[in-house]
Amino acid sequence: MTARNILVGLGAGLAAALLFAGLVTGTTLALPLFLLSPLPIAIAGLGFGTLAGAIGAGFAAALIGAVLAPQSGIFHLLAFGAPVAWAAHLIGLSRQNAAASEEREWFPLDRVLFRLTIAAAIAVILVGMMFGYHPKSWTDMVLTGAEAMFAGAGSDAPSRADLEPIVSMSVSLMPITSTVLVLTVIVFNSWLGARIARMSGQLQRPWTPVWTVSLPQLGAVVFGLGLLAWFFPGPVGYIGGTFLGASVCAFAMTGFGLLHFALAARPGRGAILFATYLATVLFALPIAVAAIGGLADTLLGLRRRRQS
Repeated sequence: MTARNILVGLGAGLAAALLFAGLVTGTTLALPLFLLSPLPIAIAGLGFGTLAGAIGAGFAAALIGAVLAPQSGIFHLLAFGAPVAWAAHLIGLSRQNAAASEEREWFPLDRVLFRLTIAAAIAVILVGMMFGYHPKSWTDMVLTGAEAMFAGAGSDAPSRADLEPIVSMSVSLMPITSTVLVLTVIVFNSWLGARIARMSGQLQRPWTPVWTVSLPQLGAVVFGLGLLAWFFPGPVGYIGGTFLGASVCAFAMTGFGLLHFALAARPGRGAILFATYLATVLFALPIAVAAIGGLADTLLGLRRRRQS
């Protein structure tokens, strides 16, 4: 059994590395494959246990580091591999029910999401330390690149002064946007990996719809502290931005879950959800509204009140 799990982990690591390496091809599918690179690790961890997931994450990082660059391997391990392997471990945690020995108690998905929220923020902090996040120098670098790109556009090209406010704002928001991306990738690949493991009969945990998940009260504390710290300059602001981005993303996920809950068994549910997710792809406002809903659900227990 252990030998099989090791082989599964090695195979998952190879597959994850190949998906990640597709980014260098520059093709249309490069970005989707890159975002799905943790999926084999999730499948291995959820279907064959913690050892398989951990080996997959480590082997993928080693291969990526050897073939592309050491920094790329470390990035994949910190941002994707290790968090997804840990997610698989948490989802698979269980113990015997004290009241009914034939039943098992599974680690609550609410706590899994909260821990992944913290893990995503820490991952972005570590990646930022590795690459040296300095807003001023990054802004100058992007502006220099933009000037070179628009050099042949003549008088119609935007000037450096025109671009600077937009670029500066984008760079200042990077701690938030980067963490939103990382947490989204972690959660989506964990969910998809669980679906695949369930279809193959390898998922041990009984299936629970993800829209039933809500963040615990500590999620609101993380949101408040992250928002407060984000207004400070330097490293404190950067760290605050990562936790703010992670908590907003997590609350948006639970907010969309609240919408699923509110529309359960109602006519037109599919059309409303389709329109909502389509609007989310096109505009950012639904994400903010969903995050507010998720925060309200955590603080006020909206689902518990409706169920009681």
